[in-house]
Amino acid sequence: MYRIWYWAMIDRESDGRVVASVPDLEDVAVSASSEKDALAHLTVLAAERVRAAVEGGQRVPGRRHFTELPSRFRTKEIGRAIIPVEVERTAAWPAPPFEMSP
Repeated sequence: MYRIWYWAMIDRESDGRVVASVPDLEDVAVSASSEKDALAHLTVLAAERVRAAVEGGQRVPGRRHFTELPSRFRTKEIGRAIIPVEVERTAAWPAPPFEMSP
């Protein structure tokens, strides 16, 4: 297995709930009562999303380098984290001629 790391953005809503999302996996976000719970659920959902993409014949969704993320915190943002997603090594790297996405 090969581990791919995605950035998670963590926000706090006005009602106190925590929302965690992965910008590189557009449809993956969770709401929970704590950061720890949000990140735990987000990690599971991110793995399911990537696994579904690979099983559907798509490439592993791209991920940004930390320098590509916004340098300033957003209004509701309380933190950032990196979460692991495990895939088969052959799914993590493109086949020859090794086309790398930007």
